[in-house]
Amino acid sequence: MSGKSIHRFVIAIALALGSLVLGGVSAAEELGDDKGIDHVAALVRAENFDAARSVFTDQLGFSATPPLVSAVGAKNSLIWFDDLSYLELLTFTELNEFTAPFLAFLEDHEGAKFYGGDVVDFTQAMSFLTGAGYPNVGPVPAAPLTIETTGEVAGLVPLWYSIILTAVVAPDNSLFFLDYDEAQIQQMFADFPVLAPQPHANTANKINTLWLVVTDLDAAIDFYAGLGLEVRFRHKKVHYLGGRGAEVRYRDNTLVLLQPDGPGLVADFTADRGEGILGVSLEVGNLAAALSLINVNTGLDLETFKYKGRDRFLIPSSLTYGFLIEMVE
Repeated sequence: MSGKSIHRFVIAIALALGSLVLGGVSAAEELGDDKGIDHVAALVRAENFDAARSVFTDQLGFSATPPLVSAVGAKNSLIWFDDLSYLELLTFTELNEFTAPFLAFLEDHEGAKFYGGDVVDFTQAMSFLTGAGYPNVGPVPAAPLTIETTGEVAGLVPLWYSIILTAVVAPDNSLFFLDYDEAQIQQMFADFPVLAPQPHANTANKINTLWLVVTDLDAAIDFYAGLGLEVRFRHKKVHYLGGRGAEVRYRDNTLVLLQPDGPGLVADFTADRGEGILGVSLEVGNLAAALSLINVNTGLDLETFKYKGRDRFLIPSSLTYGFLIEMVE
């Protein structure tokens, strides 16, 4: 995409959906970070949405909300975790100025395209971003969401406000920021229980790590350090992914910046997309139960392996529409 298209792409994210972003250690003092990596959005083509949702629920054992639709031509389904972080399965059903960049991406790719985390106060966050040299606009109020199956509308009072970076400074421009109205979120859960978090049969309970492939590691490090986040292990290797890079702390989560380190999943992703979100590692309560459930439901023969003292297994992105998922206990 051109720089102009990427800019429109990010603005479209907020206006169409209002998803989330941010977190950090020293950033908590100035940016006003709340709970770290808040959600990751995986994009699929409209004709694949129902099948993809079935994979995540029927085969992988996630609980998901019913499909939600937006007036701008977007449809999503949310997979909540215990800390109110979530995965978002997302598609676009109409071509307009807001959805065009997303649909352009979906012509050639499916998979994770943006992620978020929430800030405590959008005024404070916008002031911090401007002072740090990251031009931004906002706050953009979230649009209401309609439950597709019933026609009921949630979020008539905005559930969140978004902050959008107006320059291409983040890797793949995949990051933006939200300030939630927590009282309205809880009211939505009370009014519409089908939208509230539910336990997952696979025992998943949080986003542990986000893998972000970058083309310029030094520039990516500078960006996250500029947000006040702690960057460490600048030569970190993740051997089983075939990548090396750096680790960014997002409160209780980890963002790993990766470049190829020989053949492997990172190199394959780079050859296809250049940079962007490779996938996530999810913490589960019972790894053996998750593995057994997924192997039975999919007919696969996935196996666990140990890395950094923890047992884990990978769910291939060929099953999840371009979105690599790891489960770790």
